[in-house]
Amino acid sequence: MLLVGIKPQEVYAGTDTANGKVAVGTRGFDSAGKEYIFCLVAASQNLVTGNLVTLIQTGTGANFGTVTILGTGGAAPGLGTPLGVCVSSITASASSYIWVQVFGSCNVSITDATASNFPGHLTVPASVSGAARGAIATASSYIEGLTFSATASTGTTAAMFLTYPRLAPA
Repeated sequence: MLLVGIKPQEVYAGTDTANGKVAVGTRGFDSAGKEYIFCLVAASQNLVTGNLVTLIQTGTGANFGTVTILGTGGAAPGLGTPLGVCVSSITASASSYIWVQVFGSCNVSITDATASNFPGHLTVPASVSGAARGAIATASSYIEGLTFSATASTGTTAAMFLTYPRLAPA
């Protein structure tokens, strides 16, 4: 199912999905043309806007249904794991449902404001879960489909562009 005109910052409870508002794995677009996937927040998670998350396939088919924060060692189960960005008005904890952005401009958590955080440099998982950073040198893996859209001047979030990101080998 594909929805247009969604409200990506809303956090939903299990009763909302049980009442048929939206099904897990549904893709949607907001009024700016950004693409999202409706997902369940996995156990032991507390996600905030800007966190990089892994999209975990649930069931059969190509639907992604569960999200976990991107770990410092890279995504599990490994290279090729699809990623997205949490977009929510409040902290999204276990068993809540959120829209995860996979395409368009957004703000992503970063760990520092270094010279490598500008357009054209590789983007890699940071030393803090859920964050990214730029890399001047070649890394063992990088985040394909996630690029800085402006030079980052702070160490909290940065303007980036998503094009169905995933962890890729360098």
